[in-house]
Amino acid sequence: MDLDGEFQHECDEKIIPKVLCCMCGLLIDSNPSNMCPSCLRSHVDITESLQKEYIIVYCPECTRYLQPPQYWSRADLESRELLTICLKRIKGMSRNVFKLVDANFIWTEPHSKRLKVKLVLQKEVLNNIVIQQACVVEYVVLWQQCPTCQKVATGQPQWDACVQVRQKTTHKKTFLFLEQLILKHKLHESFIRVESKPDGLDFFFAHKSHAMNFLEFLNRNSPITRRDAVQLVSHDSKNNTAVQHHTFSVEIAPLCREDLLLLPYQNYYLKLGGLGPLVIVHKVYSSIVLLDPKTLRAGEFTGQYYWKKPFPTFMSSRELTEFYVLECTPTGVTNGRYQLGVVTLCLSSEVGQGREWIVTSHLGGLLQPGDLAMGYLLEGKNFNNEEWDSQRYKPEQLQEVFLVRKHFPSQRARRHKRVWKLKHLDVLDPMSMGRNEKRQEELEEERREFEDDLERDAEFRRDVPIYKMSEFELAQRAAKNGKDCAEPEEEGDEDDGVPQIALEEMLDELRIEDDALDDAADDAEVVVPEQPQKRRRAE
Repeated sequence: MDLDGEFQHECDEKIIPKVLCCMCGLLIDSNPSNMCPSCLRSHVDITESLQKEYIIVYCPECTRYLQPPQYWSRADLESRELLTICLKRIKGMSRNVFKLVDANFIWTEPHSKRLKVKLVLQKEVLNNIVIQQACVVEYVVLWQQCPTCQKVATGQPQWDACVQVRQKTTHKKTFLFLEQLILKHKLHESFIRVESKPDGLDFFFAHKSHAMNFLEFLNRNSPITRRDAVQLVSHDSKNNTAVQHHTFSVEIAPLCREDLLLLPYQNYYLKLGGLGPLVIVHKVYSSIVLLDPKTLRAGEFTGQYYWKKPFPTFMSSRELTEFYVLECTPTGVTNGRYQLGVVTLCLSSEVGQGREWIVTSHLGGLLQPGDLAMGYLLEGKNFNNEEWDSQRYKPEQLQEVFLVRKHFPSQRARRHKRVWKLKHLDVLDPMSMGRNEKRQEELEEERREFEDDLERDAEFRRDVPIYKMSEFELAQRAAKNGKDCAEPEEEGDEDDGVPQIALEEMLDELRIEDDALDDAADDAEVVVPEQPQKRRRAE
């Protein structure tokens, strides 16, 4: 069998015909074109139908290239992004006429306004004959301002849509939480700028579609109401075109976490099945979730229903009072992480003076004798509220103290020991020059209180991206604080029950180090040689 196989193999080799090349007369194996490879390459040009010159538009102000028809993208010289823009301009490449094997830049002077790209292409010619050839495509860089830079140069407004977000509260914690959601969903990439206002923020967009997308985001995450307005900037009757400014005024419901509400009797108390009537706001998103601390019952109503029949808050989180727990007796009633309990407490400033309260609270499973808690004190206060003055509710429904959360005094002293951080938007504050130092310190204190809320509530920080601080940032903070941090560290170590964010919940911030840049430069040198003389000798 082996002998037969060898004999058959020899016969197959002998029957392959030999012909002379029709151009040079070289003896070759028979092929459909009857031409040798050298003659085939010299007489057939697969890049003949390929356009060799193109124009690429470049904005010198913002260093961006035009990606037709309207998109402008930023790219460095001889970068992958710029190579992608150049390859997309070649018409034959998009129709799969050629097969691209390799593409790289040929070095040119940066000020020559010329870009050269060497392409290695493959194409099938005649009958199943594939030819590979190289060609050079030249791009002429045309300097032209992009529409955004044109508006800046001519003094025209750069925005087409503006979303004005407002909330009538005594703090800005809602906007701090909204800022983190924006960064998480990367909506800030479509912002032109963000301006701070006394009761909210203004977001400016280059296109109306970006503003509409942002409005949908707000509607999903906040109980809002909205009003629209359109202003005509210019009009061209000949071309039937107009430039308009779209303004969207958005107001967020003034109900925040940990606020105390007195539900209106007719529209809310009866509709929610007798919930409350004094309830605590547990969560705010497109709807408002309420919690009755006396019964652990929960209720919810949508933002649309609230704006049809709005009502103010009874007491805000700025009016919280510190209490000292004397005794706590848990009961068997539970709802999620909360457990009902009977708590005996007094003011932290009146310990031992005999003034005490016995209340029912949802913190029965968290409080121990000797702990501190934050709550609302209603005794001895006058309220400008129609529902409160109407006396529709029974006295046993209205207790004098409502606890909200457990308080950790050492948490404030441990702020400088945090190993995590939050990212923030680049917000323009036109009133920062006229603001006094006291108001500036209040804004910084609100940021720190927001970070305290994230540490205490794991459910609250679930949607917030928290980043781990680098060793350099920790060392820089330690050098900045200096000796001022020595005393608070000793106080913070006394209480081990202070809530902290676990390392598993933190994200590593993306950083481009020098080593990575060097490796990228080495890769670029391999793809794009910097010595044309060596390349000529190789050819």
